[in-house]
Amino acid sequence: MKPFKTIDEQYDLLVTRGLNFTNKAEAKHFLLNNNYYNVINCYAKFFMNSHDKFIEGTTFDEITYLQHYDKEIKAIFFKSILEAEKHFKAILAYRFSEKFRNEKFAYLIASNYSNKEILQVTKTIASLSSIISKYKNKPNNSISHYLNKHYDIPFWILTNYMNFGQLLYFYKYLDDSLQNNIAKDFSYFLKENLDIKSIQLTSNTLISFLENIIEIRNIVAHNNKLLSFKCKGHVHYLKELHDLYAIPNTSCKQDVYNVFIIFQTFLSKKQYDHLHNSLLNETKCLRSKLKTIDINIILNSLGFPKNWDLTCEISK
Repeated sequence: MKPFKTIDEQYDLLVTRGLNFTNKAEAKHFLLNNNYYNVINCYAKFFMNSHDKFIEGTTFDEITYLQHYDKEIKAIFFKSILEAEKHFKAILAYRFSEKFRNEKFAYLIASNYSNKEILQVTKTIASLSSIISKYKNKPNNSISHYLNKHYDIPFWILTNYMNFGQLLYFYKYLDDSLQNNIAKDFSYFLKENLDIKSIQLTSNTLISFLENIIEIRNIVAHNNKLLSFKCKGHVHYLKELHDLYAIPNTSCKQDVYNVFIIFQTFLSKKQYDHLHNSLLNETKCLRSKLKTIDINIILNSLGFPKNWDLTCEISK
């Protein structure tokens, strides 16, 4: 069992490992309010050598600056994820409702899905039915309102009660033609952001993009460390996008940087520029505060190119 250590013991341990402090009282207060594990185990490793000691000159302030950077970029990503989810939800609801406009509870009919994944379709329908059951007898919600007044719940209403993961699973089991129509809608965002006239975005590529965005969403929503995070799967190679960033088909595409660039599939140019500029400003700020280690160590942990903050300009 890991023995409990008081704040004083935590402070003394850090001192013995070679960490410098500018204000002892403030450092102890910070450790008390932020949890030793969440501060030191998550961020101090970037400042330590192979002997489990801090690099000479490392200050506690640098570790807190890095923790702050991780917190800020997670908040920046989360705002963009909410916008991406909103766009995906709106387009998914519109295209499905457009195709099955004359069918009540069309999303509960198995024949309206792909016939290739019957078991998964059954699970999806059961999940949607469970949402309806949860709210149908509760007052003051749109599900019970539409059910009691119109004897139907339009899909664009139901999507407001579905999380990002449920929306993705619903999309994955639609028939090919509907999937491709929705993917075509998202091609518009890419054409706007990349300033190109034509692009062919497939449903499989769109799904791979969404899966990794959802993984990032889960990291930031649970306030876990984003630095060094890798998604389970690679986003699919899209020539028109990845070639612009010199990312070949054979390279690893599981890092945060690869998720960052695929946001161009889900955000307007103005929204993506805001994401880009916000990350750029936070990275420039961190660069100015790090004295012991190179900023590229942090950029590399996220998959960003070397000196990304120096080579990129503010988007307008």
